[in-house]
Amino acid sequence: TTEDQVNPPQSVTENKCELRKEVKDIIKNFDSVFSKDKYDVGALRVEPQRIVLNSDLPVSLRPYRTSPVEEQEIKSQVEKLLQAGLIKESNSPYSSPVTLAFKRDEGKKTRLCIDFRKLNALCKSDSEPLPLMDSLLDKLSKAKIFSSLDLASGYWHVPIHPKDTEKLAFCTNFGLYEWCRLPFGIKVAPAIFNRLIRRILTKYKIDFACNYFDDIIVYSSSELEHWKHLKTIFEICEKENIKLKLSKCVFAQTKISFLGYEIEQGKVSPNNANIETIKNLQPPTNVKELQRFLGSVNVYNKFIPQYAKLRYPLNQLLKKDVKFNWTNECQDAFDKLKETLTTKPVLNLYNPDVTCHVFVDASQKSVGAVLKQPDASDILHPIAYHSRTLRDYEKNYAITELECLAIVDALDKFYYYLHGQKFVIHTDHAALVWLKNVKNLRGRLFR
Repeated sequence: TTEDQVNPPQSVTENKCELRKEVKDIIKNFDSVFSKDKYDVGALRVEPQRIVLNSDLPVSLRPYRTSPVEEQEIKSQVEKLLQAGLIKESNSPYSSPVTLAFKRDEGKKTRLCIDFRKLNALCKSDSEPLPLMDSLLDKLSKAKIFSSLDLASGYWHVPIHPKDTEKLAFCTNFGLYEWCRLPFGIKVAPAIFNRLIRRILTKYKIDFACNYFDDIIVYSSSELEHWKHLKTIFEICEKENIKLKLSKCVFAQTKISFLGYEIEQGKVSPNNANIETIKNLQPPTNVKELQRFLGSVNVYNKFIPQYAKLRYPLNQLLKKDVKFNWTNECQDAFDKLKETLTTKPVLNLYNPDVTCHVFVDASQKSVGAVLKQPDASDILHPIAYHSRTLRDYEKNYAITELECLAIVDALDKFYYYLHGQKFVIHTDHAALVWLKNVKNLRGRLFR
C-alpha cells in the first residue's frame, strides 16, 4: 500500500481540519501553495546545491536483498519519484543501497531510505549553525496567536547541481537511479536546507516567523495582525516555490506545540506527550537505562528547581568503577524528578522590556539560581532554573564563598538575558551585601 492509497490526494478545500472562516478564506486564495500529495513538492528558486566530497574515489555498494512485498513497495515509490522528476535513471559509478524503514502512521515498513553511511563518511562537513531552541522560544514571548506551517517533503524542495547528482545514486534490484533533489539521509542535508529557508525569511525581513528545519512558526500579537502575517508568508511561498503540507499545518491557535514544548501567551511548559513518556519510565536496572532516563529529564532541566541537587544520588551511579546499586535514596531522587515534571511546571518566556530578578542559593553539594520577571501585577514568575553540582575543589569553600559562587555562576548562566540590562540579585546570605562597599578586596571572593 502506498502513501497515496492511505491518504488520497485532496484539494485544500476538501481537507477535514476544523479551520476558522478567516483561515479558510486565506487558504482558498493560496491553493497553489499547498501540496496535493507526497510527490507534489516545490523547487526552491535558488542556485543548485553542491555535494562536496573529500575523495574522488566513488562509493559503490550492492543492493540489499528484499522480499517480493518490499520490492514491490520500493518499485512503486521509485516510479512516482521518476514521474515527479525528483530522481532520474542513472549510470553513475556511485551506488548506495535502498531499504525500507518503519513508518509509524502506516504501521509498517513503507518509508524509502537510502543507506548513505559510506558516502557520508566522505562528505565535507557544513558548519551552518542550527537554531538554538531557547533563542527561538524567546522570540515568542509577546505572541498571543500562532500558526505552524510544515513544508511538504522539505528536503525535496532543494535542487542539486547537475555535476553532483551522480554522487546521490542509489541501487535497487531493478536498476540504478540518482537524486535530482536533496534526499533525506545525506549528512549535510540539514545544514543546506536550514540555511536556504533562513535566508529566504531574512531576504523578506520577516520578524514574525522563525523556522526550525521544515517547521515554520508564524506568531502575532492579535488576530488581525495574524491574518496579515499568514498572507505575507503564503505570498513568499508562492514567490519562492515552496509547498506546504496542509494536514500537518496548524492555524490560528492560542496554544501551540513547538520543539517539545507547549507555548501559550508568554508561557512555556513541557510537551504533554514527552512528559507522559517520562511518567511511564520504570526505575533503571543498569547504567545505560539510567543514562537514558537522565537524558530524557535533562532536556527539561530549566523547569526543575534544584535539579543538580535532586539528581546528585543518581550521578554517583555513573562514576567509573562504581557498582550499580539502586538504593532508597536513588529511588527517591528518581521519583522526585518524575513528579516535578509530571505536575506540568510552567515558565514565563523572557521579556526584554521587563527587569530581571536573580535568586541564588548554595549548599555543600550544589549551587542554584532562578531567573524571574514580574507580570503586569508585579508578581514575579520564573523564567528559568539553573543548578549544578560542586566541583571537588569547590567543596572546600566556606559558606560565604559558596553563596558568592552561586551568584557568579548564575550571572554566567543567564548572561544572555542579563547582559546590557539592569537586574536585581537576591540572596539570603546577608554577609555578601558588604561586598559592594569593601575596598581593596583580596582573596577568593575578589577573584
